[in-house]
Amino acid sequence: MEILKKYKPWAAKAQSWDYIENRYLTDFGNYHFRFVELVKHIKSSGLSNRLYGSTSMDKLVISIYEELDYRKEALHITFDLVQEKWHFEYFALPFQTPEFVRTYSADKGIEKLENFIKAINW
Repeated sequence: MEILKKYKPWAAKAQSWDYIENRYLTDFGNYHFRFVELVKHIKSSGLSNRLYGSTSMDKLVISIYEELDYRKEALHITFDLVQEKWHFEYFALPFQTPEFVRTYSADKGIEKLENFIKAINW
């Protein structure tokens, strides 16, 4: 007989975009200015009205839910400071490989975030 475990979300409450911007400015110095640019764009473009975010070390996790589940319907964004490249991974369902994995040059972060949001209809 197979025992099925009930799924428990790996949940995090969304942080305000102001908090996230400040965290990248103060906790990481000027190393993550690319994230600061990305967050400022989210705030100024109105995306902050429908997207929620949370930080985990040097990762930004974005969802359409205020209670984010890191393993379900979540876009994980990191920025490699050495190679100067963005890394996007979208997890649609828990315990599955990411549905979307892409790496982009440093100057493409905002553009590729916008494209992703349009493609997934967020």
